[in-house]
Amino acid sequence: MQVQGVGTPRLARGDKLHHKFAVIDNKTVTTGSFNWSPAAAHTNDETLLVIHSPKLAAHFTRETNRMWRSAELGVTPRIQRKLDRQRAKCGSGVERG
Repeated sequence: MQVQGVGTPRLARGDKLHHKFAVIDNKTVTTGSFNWSPAAAHTNDETLLVIHSPKLAAHFTRETNRMWRSAELGVTPRIQRKLDRQRAKCGSGVERG
């Protein structure tokens, strides 16, 4: 399944999305505690496993497809409200000078 754009999976109330994985070429899975952020790459103690297994990749692909089936695509109303609050608090983010 090829997915275009950005989406937010719908989760049961109280659930948090904590997945940190990628499937590459239907053969390789990366997973672990690594948050894919500068802090994770340069400061934190993180784990990142690279597993070459088409069978495992298929399992992770099924999980991705399951999440995308119920995903809200684009900027959701909840995320827009958060953006609006942040913009009101911090401004537009455009530097003035």
